[in-house]
Amino acid sequence: MKKNLLFTIVFILCLGSLSLFSCNDDDSTQSKDDKYSDRSYGQEAISSCQELNNALISANDIIGKGKLTKSQSAELRKVISNVVDNVIIPTYKNLADDAIELQNALNNLNLDNISQTDIDKACAAFKKARQHWERSESFLMGPASDFDVDPTIDSWPLNRSLLIDYLSSGSTDFTEEMLEDASIRGFHALEFVLFRNGKNRNVNELSGYDTYKGFEKITGASELAYAQRICELLVERTFQLQVSWEGSNASNASRVAKLKAAGLNYLTSKGYSYGENIKNAGDKSKSTFSTLKEAIAQILSYDEGSCAAITDEVGSAKIANPFSAGYVFYVESPFSYNSITDFVDNIKSVRNIWLGSLDGTVSEHSFSKFFKDNATVEGKSVEKAYEKAIEKVGDMPAPFVKYVSTIWKLPYEDDSRTGDDIEE
Repeated sequence: MKKNLLFTIVFILCLGSLSLFSCNDDDSTQSKDDKYSDRSYGQEAISSCQELNNALISANDIIGKGKLTKSQSAELRKVISNVVDNVIIPTYKNLADDAIELQNALNNLNLDNISQTDIDKACAAFKKARQHWERSESFLMGPASDFDVDPTIDSWPLNRSLLIDYLSSGSTDFTEEMLEDASIRGFHALEFVLFRNGKNRNVNELSGYDTYKGFEKITGASELAYAQRICELLVERTFQLQVSWEGSNASNASRVAKLKAAGLNYLTSKGYSYGENIKNAGDKSKSTFSTLKEAIAQILSYDEGSCAAITDEVGSAKIANPFSAGYVFYVESPFSYNSITDFVDNIKSVRNIWLGSLDGTVSEHSFSKFFKDNATVEGKSVEKAYEKAIEKVGDMPAPFVKYVSTIWKLPYEDDSRTGDDIEE
């Protein structure tokens, strides 16, 4: 969620220039190309994210400022337990499983007998893992933050200049020390190797030389070796997320062993798993959360690693930095054209936390059920807001990189502006 460039674009900026443009309200009379120059789609997406952010903060205030009864407190503990057991841990286990599938697919890309089918399998595995990662971004508190997992596996924009320096040597041996810079690691480095212009890489290109601007002297052999090494590190970090929340047990023993071999921690400062840590909020001997309300706030509305935090980031950074401020180079997932899917999955991660499930059903012990029983108006506001955000973010013209490039008449390849130009 926090990337290698730390941007904060004030929300007012997101809306200020947008109202100056008139838009056609009748989509039926707009051609697909007309939509790319229509700013109303981006404006509505940003606004819907802010509405969801406000609704989540208001919902948390009901709990945080209210006097909870004994039965309400007991129910909220069940809600937290359900979130951990049926949303967070399964999401991270799915992510770790998919990372292994991606690694196997990448390792199968042998230049002696590489085929387009093999490349397509690796691309499909990437998108599958990517979805589970994006649907985890509403709960980046804990190990994703404490152990720097998020910036290590999801930093962008990709530092193409540094990547060229590494790959131009033709080396196929990349040590961890060489890859310490997060801007050339993780999902977006893999994305660059596997996708271009929204399409899976062509087998002929990977068998020879790259054709991307500045990379014409880079061989496919070097890129594949690099991707395979990057994926090893990705697998380790996804294991770290799963084990950190789940704790060590017989079923994940091999993954625990891999973490120990890599010297990666997976316990809190109290010596417990992160699942136990939040479930035991208020118990100073077992939890870093001093109260139950503090744990609830961390899930719903804290500035970092919460549901509200990701809705704010989607609207005021992921969308607004390129759309409202013209920082086209900041587009996330520009090579796979997966940007809007990523944004929608971020909002769906909030929905999953709220409903207490991964399949869209309402769990018996969920924030949805709790608010229906205790604060119906606020609960309905959250649900209407995430449904609207999913719709409005998903309605933006795809691919997002073409949309913002059209708005600003600036191609994605333009690197004339850097993170230093963005207000912090």
